Amino acid sequence: MAKRRTRSAPRPAAQMEGADEFVGQDAEKEAIEKIAAAKAAATKEEAADKANGHNGGPLMDEAAWRRACNELMAEELDIEQLMEQVAEARGRISSIRKVAKGCGVDWDVVKDFAKYQKRIRKGEMGEIVTEHRRLGELMKLMACPLFTQFNLWPEMPAEGTGAEAVAMEAELQGQHAYKQGGALVDNPFHAVTDTERHNDWRHGWTQAQNATATEMDPNGAGAATH
Repeated sequence: MAKRRTRSAPRPAAQMEGADEFVGQDAEKEAIEKIAAAKAAATKEEAADKANGHNGGPLMDEAAWRRACNELMAEELDIEQLMEQVAEARGRISSIRKVAKGCGVDWDVVKDFAKYQKRIRKGEMGEIVTEHRRLGELMKLMACPLFTQFNLWPEMPAEGTGAEAVAMEAELQGQHAYKQGGALVDNPFHAVTDTERHNDWRHGWTQAQNATATEMDPNGAGAATH
């Protein structure tokens, strides 16, 4: 008869490998103390960083900070003075408007004129002419009474006939040519056989060039003619 094997009893928990570090009455207390110590160290490090200027950075270059503040305040002072001048100018305009309306002047028409005059000063006369002609064409297309009852817009020449260039004044053509990137040598009018319109076209081109140069550099003397 075979001998029956006996099973050995399991080892106590205290005898298991690595278990001895978890046992003891002070295990939980030690763990709590370690957590508290780590938190205290982190708080101390954060306070040291703030004391050293790490939260926002120190004033490394005091002269640069001082210069930036002084320059900003100087520019803001200039803006305040300019705004005072603007307010004074608006007050004068209000007085002009009251006097003009008292004399029967249509102030809205005056404002429209000033708006177009400003655009002309910037060399946009050719664009204004084109806008009005297109408006006239649209009114004619839509049978608008403003077009049919008033002769505000002359009939446009047919496309492809070359009459468009003739209909527009030579000076306006020169302005338009510059705005479209044309060169001064592209003058379509002959200097000898059509001297007057040649000079007018050249004048318009140069006027538009100078207006553009003034916009880019108000203090400059304008672009040179090439």
